[in-house]
Amino acid sequence: MQRIRSIHHARLHGKRGTFRIEIGDEGRIESIRPGTSRSGGTARGLDARGGLVLPSFVDPHLHLDLAYTLDEVPANRSGTLLEAIASWSEHKKTITAKQVTERACRAIDDEIGFGTGYIRTHVDVAVNSGLRLCEGVLAAREKRRGRIDIQVAAFPQDGILRDPGALEQMREAMRLGCDVVGGIAHNERTPQDSRRHIELLFDVAEEFDAPIDCHIDETDDPQSMCTEQLAALTIERGWQGRVTASHACALSCYDDAHARKVINLILEARMTVVTNPGVNLHLQGRYDGYPKRRGLTRVKQLLIEGVPVGAGQDCIRDPFYPLGTGQMLEQAHLLVHADHLSMPREMDWALAAVTTNAARVMGLSGYGVRAGAFADLVILPVEDVHEAIRRRPRPKQVLKRGATV
Repeated sequence: MQRIRSIHHARLHGKRGTFRIEIGDEGRIESIRPGTSRSGGTARGLDARGGLVLPSFVDPHLHLDLAYTLDEVPANRSGTLLEAIASWSEHKKTITAKQVTERACRAIDDEIGFGTGYIRTHVDVAVNSGLRLCEGVLAAREKRRGRIDIQVAAFPQDGILRDPGALEQMREAMRLGCDVVGGIAHNERTPQDSRRHIELLFDVAEEFDAPIDCHIDETDDPQSMCTEQLAALTIERGWQGRVTASHACALSCYDDAHARKVINLILEARMTVVTNPGVNLHLQGRYDGYPKRRGLTRVKQLLIEGVPVGAGQDCIRDPFYPLGTGQMLEQAHLLVHADHLSMPREMDWALAAVTTNAARVMGLSGYGVRAGAFADLVILPVEDVHEAIRRRPRPKQVLKRGATV
């Protein structure tokens, strides 16, 4: 890793001309000034050669414990979420923490190589896997410390009420070093159990003063209404601004009047939403004939209403998704297609889903390309955002706190 003091000949999103970015000793941006000249000598300066400089990409939803397990489990013949959960539930009984660490490090390196500087990963803490998966991911985070920032969510994959002991596993995972309380409310047996699941998430969140990121309504079923329960309880428990609804696929299946009610609740709760374009497109609509539903939440409508929507990779070659590269520009590219974000302003929204809005999901401070922000930056060999989404190039350089990674 080499410390960089300046970047010159840089293009910035939404601005004309090229700029010089000065970086201080603490790894923060000191100034951004128009101009193309090389500043302060050289050996510690980077020439962007007219390339686009963006803040590091943010992956707000990933499963590092699952990464690269596709070849170790039976094929998901139905392609459904339920079959993937069942296959994984059996396989995870025998996985070691060391195996998880090795695969997680590989996936983290993939993401870094494509310019990701921040990840929120969910880690399975179900009873039949113990805390081995959690320990493996926490070890991987430690091995890559200084190159990327990683938040870990304690995730009860098999539910809480239907997996007795999972609640204490979550608490122990939080004591081990997890940052976020995860959940999967729709994976309980009844709507009443789903509500109780959500109530328990808030109990744990209050105990550890932590945010909540819940897998919720990851289904095409219009009768699945956990998202509104999550929003209502966020308001009741005073956790506004600290809760994320991940997936929320059923929202797209509601009639417009009901969807309007739920979105109003999301706004009142100051919640963020995460969609996972590749995986949601792949897993949802499996029970449909034609026409098939797209499976994503109401991305465009949420954005128009002012709800921050991030887009995550979710899975990399595992029982849930046979593809996945860790490239966040690919998720922005898929989002443009999946929700018809074709106008210039809408393509900017697709970029925000893997940068600024995803940063809001993770509660990041000091993020962006501005004076005072951390110099967590990616330099792309294109001149503007729309070309970046169209071509999805590999970065010319990735910086963390002003150092090349």
